[in-house]
Order: sequence, then C-alpha cells, then structure tokens
Amino acid sequence: MMEKIFVDSDIILDVLLKRSPFYHDAVRLLGLVEKGLVIGCTSALIIANCYYIICTNIDEKTARDAIGRLCLLLTVLPLTDKTIGNSLASEFPDFEDGLQYYIALKHDCKAIITRNQKDYVKAKINVFLPGEFLKIIEIKQKI
Repeated sequence: MMEKIFVDSDIILDVLLKRSPFYHDAVRLLGLVEKGLVIGCTSALIIANCYYIICTNIDEKTARDAIGRLCLLLTVLPLTDKTIGNSLASEFPDFEDGLQYYIALKHDCKAIITRNQKDYVKAKINVFLPGEFLKIIEIKQKI
C-alpha cells in the first residue's frame, strides 16, 4: 500500500513561487506524487491560502491555473468543525498548524512534510523536511 503524506503550504508555495533554495526538494517531493510513489494530500485551507498568496504575489490567472493543477495532483482534505475543535483544544501553539495536523491525522497520513518542523513538536505522526523524506523514499526504493 502506498504511503499517504500531508504536504504543508510552505512546500507547495516553494514550488509555485519557485522559492530558492527550497524549490528543488519541493519539486522532487511533488514528483513522487506525480509518479504514484506516494499519495499526496493537503487541506482545503492550504489551497485557499496558497490561492491568496499567489494572487498577491503574481496574479489571479496564475493562481487559478496553479491551484487547478495542484488539485489534480493532490487529494484535498476537508476542514471540519471537529478539526477546528481538536485544534482549539490542543496544545499546538499555532491554531492553523493544529488544523493541518488534525486533518492529516484524521485521514491517516503517515507523515507531514513541511519546512517548519518546530511547529509540529506535539505531533504523534512523523514530521519531515522535504529532503529528509526524499532520502527515506530513496532508501526504501533500494531495499
């Protein structure tokens, strides 16, 4: 069974905004999803936030095109009232990080891929930097 991962907004924005020096690993990570080596998931909230950031930094047409392509690649997981309640009641210092965590947990994601590991110290699932996760996949493919 393929591993299901949750892709945080910073990774998505690294690709869409071509942010150096993070772009290369982020593209490789999404390439794993494209090749069917992992199932990539993100949240509806992340999609909305990325749309806003791309509109602000580039333009609306680019944002619509990018989000459309992204939704074909990643499974978009819903934000629910239960997720909100879990985040509010949690020890996560950042409400939004708590939302992403509880969405990933509810949908059985085995890892969260982010550049902000410190935001997920309370997580009970694996949290990896993109490069760390890429190395793990590389090792698994050699076995």
